[in-house]
Amino acid sequence: MMKSPQAFWKLFKKKKSTTETDHRKKSEIGEQVRPGTSAKSQDLTEKSPSILRKKREKVHIQVGLDFGTSATKVAFSQIGRRPFRALNFDHKLPHYPPYCIPSIGCIGENSRLLLGVSAARSLLNKEWDTGLQRLKVVVAGKYDSSFKDSLTEEKYYDHFKAHKRRPIAPEMLTAVFLAYVIRNTRKIIKNLPEYRKLDLDFAFNICMPIDHVENSSLKSVFERIFAWAELIENEWDKSDKVFDPLKAAHLLENRLINKDSKIFAVPEAVASFASYLVSLRKREGLHAVVDLGAGTTDLSICNLFLDTGKIKNYWYAARNLPRGTIRIERALAQSVAQLSGQNSCTSNDICECLDSLSSTWTKGKKSQKTIKLNSVVFKELCDLRDSREYKQTWASAYRHREKDYLWKDVEVFACGGGSNFPHIDKAFSKPWWPNLNTKYRVSKLPVPDNYDPGKSRAPFERMSVAYGLAIPYPQLDEFTLPKDCPDHTPESPPIKILDHEELYPKD
Repeated sequence: MMKSPQAFWKLFKKKKSTTETDHRKKSEIGEQVRPGTSAKSQDLTEKSPSILRKKREKVHIQVGLDFGTSATKVAFSQIGRRPFRALNFDHKLPHYPPYCIPSIGCIGENSRLLLGVSAARSLLNKEWDTGLQRLKVVVAGKYDSSFKDSLTEEKYYDHFKAHKRRPIAPEMLTAVFLAYVIRNTRKIIKNLPEYRKLDLDFAFNICMPIDHVENSSLKSVFERIFAWAELIENEWDKSDKVFDPLKAAHLLENRLINKDSKIFAVPEAVASFASYLVSLRKREGLHAVVDLGAGTTDLSICNLFLDTGKIKNYWYAARNLPRGTIRIERALAQSVAQLSGQNSCTSNDICECLDSLSSTWTKGKKSQKTIKLNSVVFKELCDLRDSREYKQTWASAYRHREKDYLWKDVEVFACGGGSNFPHIDKAFSKPWWPNLNTKYRVSKLPVPDNYDPGKSRAPFERMSVAYGLAIPYPQLDEFTLPKDCPDHTPESPPIKILDHEELYPKD
């Protein structure tokens, strides 16, 4: 309670005039005066900023986060605006494009955990597969043996042993890594010139292979990791001190229920196919998407229906094959070491080799070394195509249309980090079943008109999944996953049995 009337009237006493220093401080924190206001109203605004301060415009940003086995890519869109832009991380890492954050970690000096860009710098001149790599593969293999890659798992735990540190559970490390990517993504977008003065509301779609979505144990594991990452990043964003994400991960491990979550899991193939559905090239019929990643390859097969303008996708089969470009890299590492007379090669050596093969195969005269290394790549691609898992996926799709002639016309789209390998069209044009005497068309996914590669000039074949994820989940076209797909085998025409008079007509 106020002790006197004088104390009450002090509330309405005119404040001192604002100094030039005060003006500068206010402009530095983003205070605005509406254009066209008079000097008197402007002076009043300066004296009472809390009354007339302009409310910051709220903008909704949809982020597509393609959590890859070797690198993570991000695209984003502003809801209500046309461009879908590739995010430029501008990390200046050699042999990692600026639109990629390496999906790796490592133990650095003083037993510190390094993530992404810092980890890649630390491992630059180490043996090519050193560090905490292929986190998705390690997690999936822990819960389902069909996704297990024993060598990758062994390398993961050996890295901790080599640094005499207690292992971090792969689920926890994956959550921490995703929190790190989300945090970097927010910071970069917030600092773009067009968004600096706006209030941004973010939502994130993260990809998950279709067979993970339909595998109840793997789906729940990865959804838990996504929720965990969101909580870690929220604490990170609020912290104004040195933040330990691992410590936060331990504290938040059992607090994963978040009804207001803004991170959603989206089937990977559905996201990658989105660009085709907005293109003029789209046509009804059977399609396959071969997404060649580092640790795994996603093979997804669908039937597209265009019913009076309405798009319907029926995904007949999908499989996250435990065979990725890592096998090609291992084979290349052996060949490069042999050709150079060395015992091993570094990450730099492998990156340079892959860049060289992708860019020089179609240009000029090829050296014997290039021919040798390309034959290694082609053999590995054919081994993938002829693998039991690859053929079983096509066989699963066949059950939805059990007529040979229906499978002679299939368009295959190649995307992902391995889509620029030489001979990829030759490898995957061969059908999965010898009875099908045909060759499939193989091409890259069409580049949509509203895709902006940004300053990083990100090629669309690497960003197709992130592009689809930058579409809000409710706006994705209608799709049906394999477990719910009906049998689309057409009925055979009725056989008419002719009677005696029809067989032998009268004269």
